[in-house]
Amino acid sequence: MLDITQVYNDNKNSVYRLALTYLHSQAEAEDVCHDVFIRMIERKISILPGKERAWLLTVTANECKNRLKFWNRHKNEELLEYIPQEDTGSPNILDVVMSLSEKERAVIYLYYYEGYATEEIAGILKITASAVRSRMERARKHLKSKLEGELS
Repeated sequence: MLDITQVYNDNKNSVYRLALTYLHSQAEAEDVCHDVFIRMIERKISILPGKERAWLLTVTANECKNRLKFWNRHKNEELLEYIPQEDTGSPNILDVVMSLSEKERAVIYLYYYEGYATEEIAGILKITASAVRSRMERARKHLKSKLEGELS
């Protein structure tokens, strides 16, 4: 039997941060985080032990994409809010990552912040592994040029 409390405590920050990278809104990210865990509880999903995090991140990515599609159809204005970050010694890194496109942000976040391999990211985002690698390469180039621009 799945211990929902333990799964929640172990994964809530990862789910929230992924939603935040997609949506740029604390309130929306919190809503997605709650919706994802409520879905897990209500549907009594049977997940293989050790695969809870991957399932949660996949559902989170899908929920965020659905919300973005809805916003694009209904032309809502985004409100940029403060995004909390861990102290990494480079306070501008998260800002630069958040300035990337949605597709690039997602792969960078899952790879560097969550530690997933490209094949696992492909499964979470439902794209090919080669697409993940291409997005990573483009994202790294964009990050490099933006970071070099800030240092100049």
